[in-house]
Amino acid sequence: MIIRTPPSRKRRVESEVKSVEDNIPVSITQQLVTFEDEPSALESSQDHHFTSEQMLCTYQCRQMVKSEFLDALSSAEKQAQDYRSQFEALNDELRKAAAERKTFRDQFLYTEQELAAAKGREESLKEQLLKEIDSSQERLTKQLQLYSELELKFQHEKNLRAKAESAAAAAEEKASLNERKFINLSENVERERKRLRNELELLKTESTFSISSLSKNLERMECRAVNAEQESLILKGQLQDLRVRLNECMEQKGELEKKLSGFTIQESSSNGNDILVKHLQDELRNYEAEVREARKLKSSHENIAILKEKLLEEKGRRDRAESELVKLADLEVTVKKLEDELSTWKSTLLDLPGVSCADDIPHKFASLQKEVLDSMEKMGEAQASLKEMEVALDTAKLDKSMFQTEYNLAKETSELLKSELKRTELMLASALDERDRLKRMVDELRTQSSMGAGIESSTGTLVQELEAALAKKDSCIMELESSLSEQRGVNSRQLNELKLMNDRLGNEARRIKSLEREGDRLRSEIALLESKLGHVDYSSSNTKVLRMVNTVGADNDTKKL
Repeated sequence: MIIRTPPSRKRRVESEVKSVEDNIPVSITQQLVTFEDEPSALESSQDHHFTSEQMLCTYQCRQMVKSEFLDALSSAEKQAQDYRSQFEALNDELRKAAAERKTFRDQFLYTEQELAAAKGREESLKEQLLKEIDSSQERLTKQLQLYSELELKFQHEKNLRAKAESAAAAAEEKASLNERKFINLSENVERERKRLRNELELLKTESTFSISSLSKNLERMECRAVNAEQESLILKGQLQDLRVRLNECMEQKGELEKKLSGFTIQESSSNGNDILVKHLQDELRNYEAEVREARKLKSSHENIAILKEKLLEEKGRRDRAESELVKLADLEVTVKKLEDELSTWKSTLLDLPGVSCADDIPHKFASLQKEVLDSMEKMGEAQASLKEMEVALDTAKLDKSMFQTEYNLAKETSELLKSELKRTELMLASALDERDRLKRMVDELRTQSSMGAGIESSTGTLVQELEAALAKKDSCIMELESSLSEQRGVNSRQLNELKLMNDRLGNEARRIKSLEREGDRLRSEIALLESKLGHVDYSSSNTKVLRMVNTVGADNDTKKL
């Protein structure tokens, strides 16, 4: 016989089993199998003692049942822990899904705002295009007005051209008169040249004779002047001596006269006094002769001063003759220049094509003046067309800059929209991944719920919430896809607009290049006309026709400006 377990210990096991049964969920308790025939006996065992009839199972059976029960309990606890961990993970994922839903909602609102901003930018671009169309229409009206004004100016230019032609005819007549005058002047110049040559030869001969005679006279006069100066110095010394002696004689004469007046009272005179009187009379005669010589010396001094004046006059004549010689050299230079000019004129007249005699010169002048007028008119027309081309080129450059700015703005908007598209696509991809992940989680939960019926009641609400979140995610994804399709349509439209603007920019660039080529061609034509004008050796100071044409061209330039 196998010994039974004591009752106290049995109660402890039963209490433990009861506590374990209380902790086991309903689904697990339903799966446990009892090895007793009557379950009511177990309930009554808490109040009454076990009887021998009720104890049918052996200790080994109880131990086996106990071990199986404990194994089932441990497996149930493990499943419960797994379910709890899965439940917590699902709760975390739901929280993350809610946060992502909020972020997706914010991103969706942000995309809606950006779409509204893009629509606003599109409307502003449309307004700008309308404004540009209005401005282009205004420019067209202005250009039409300018065209009418240019037509009026063209008619005015025609009238001026008719007047210029009439003035040119009058100028041709004047030119023929001027040519005749030129021929007469050339003949007069030749006569004057011959006369000047003769005068030069005469002046040369006279100057040589006058210079030789003046040099001889100067030498003579210089010798006379030197001798006269020496004589004047000697005579000055003698004159001073004579003056001293004359003063002494005059004093003696006064004394003698006083004495003679005293002696006249006396009747008798001695012989000595007579001799003395004679002697004094001789001295007086000598003194008178010396006075005459002194007067002659004085007159010779005056003659010396006159000679000096004559010498100065001769020196002035010599200086004038030298200056005349210098003028003569200048006249020779001018005569040579005139001869050179005459030779150049003759050579130019001979070099003129179609000129065989002097009568052909007026016709040649007339043809050259007509060519000059035609070239000036062509040059004026070319300058007017060049200015028009420059104005058109400036407008084209302005249009190009405006189109370039618009193109840059459109490019920036397209880049922004592309970045927004990429961002929304990434958001869509993340949302789709999240949806797939949630679906996989729901499927796993459903498979796990098939394993445990008790868990279905607790996780049903969670699954419903997840399905609702998935439905919301699907709706958000659909909205994002619709917004993406709209955005792609807007992008395609903007790309088409960009292509059109690129085509317009290419056309404008080609037009600008053609205008630049036309401007270069006109500049080359103007340079050719100016070179043709430059080859003609007729200045505006010589002919009146060219002056008139230049004034007409200047008036045209001022009117055009």
